Amino acid sequence: MIFVQTNQLKPGMIVGQTVMNEVSVVPLLQTDQKLTIRYIRRLRALNIPGIYIKTKYSEDIIARGFVDPVLKQRITTDLKSVCRNFVSKSAITSQMANTLINVSSSLMDHILSKDEYILNMVEIKTFDNYTYSHCINVASLATLIGIQLGYSRVSLQELTSAGLMHDFGKLEIPIGIINKPSSLTTDEFIVMKNHPTLAVNKLKSSMKISLTVLDGIASHHEKYDGTGYPNGLKGANIPLCGRILAVADVYDALTTARSYRPAWQTKDTLDFMASNSGTHFDPDILNAFFKTISVYPVGTMVRLTDDSIALVIKNTPGCMLDPIIRILSSKKLTAGMEINLAQTEALHIVKSIDADSEIPMEIFD
Repeated sequence: MIFVQTNQLKPGMIVGQTVMNEVSVVPLLQTDQKLTIRYIRRLRALNIPGIYIKTKYSEDIIARGFVDPVLKQRITTDLKSVCRNFVSKSAITSQMANTLINVSSSLMDHILSKDEYILNMVEIKTFDNYTYSHCINVASLATLIGIQLGYSRVSLQELTSAGLMHDFGKLEIPIGIINKPSSLTTDEFIVMKNHPTLAVNKLKSSMKISLTVLDGIASHHEKYDGTGYPNGLKGANIPLCGRILAVADVYDALTTARSYRPAWQTKDTLDFMASNSGTHFDPDILNAFFKTISVYPVGTMVRLTDDSIALVIKNTPGCMLDPIIRILSSKKLTAGMEINLAQTEALHIVKSIDADSEIPMEIFD
């Protein structure tokens, strides 16, 4: 399968991976479904950056989301239940705490059961269920960072739990501020900056939620150079859990489309985060994170230094900038030819194929 930007989709293309609508159990699109103008317009309206399409050059490429969709749906249902009660109660109940602990255990065990701890596919997300998907994604990313850092199971579960709950305070913020498409006013930003504290104030009533989790939630918007909020903590004074959540939170936020902006591509997001190493982010944690993310996920189309267009078919840990690729279109190379870029000095990736790029439509015949 090949990941194709929504702006490049054409009627008649064949869907390669089911696209879920997170507010419904009914998929937006099913595998093997033929695209129509109506479906493409729907994808654009939902701000979905792209989907997987079947081609003769990618029949062996299988797109698998990092979190099993059935598990994600179950976790989302449990999170919704907890969040509804979170808003209506002055403190978290024992039942709510138990649900959160069970959900975090299930997610952590699912991640630990994987053969490799690398995000290797483009995650197709809608913004309809942003709050819940974001919490699950941040929890997953934080857990991956913890694995890279050699965390124990107990510490990993704390990271997973903190990720799932890190934005609970936003449930107390007026929806007009949360979803505002333009910049917040000074007064609105003051309100927004309260959300980590609002979450902790409710969660701390439960003896089942550890101080590590609470400290992580409280500090996930602190910045390594001391310019973050709510307390302007700096460097090692920021709890380690908070420093990990900061990395996971920013990555998922930037790579998710919102109603007011498109999703960033993986390479652009990682470049931006690297440029903020030592200012926004702890450099050591950021380096651990970079080991878990494919710069060019499997199924991504890329342009090479000789102007060939190729498909990423495999990433190798330690060689994230030089994956194994399959030629799709080239003036010099044969279509279908596979090249390990880590083993050649002649070719390198120039960039991912973005929504403004011209791609050879013959590869979709």
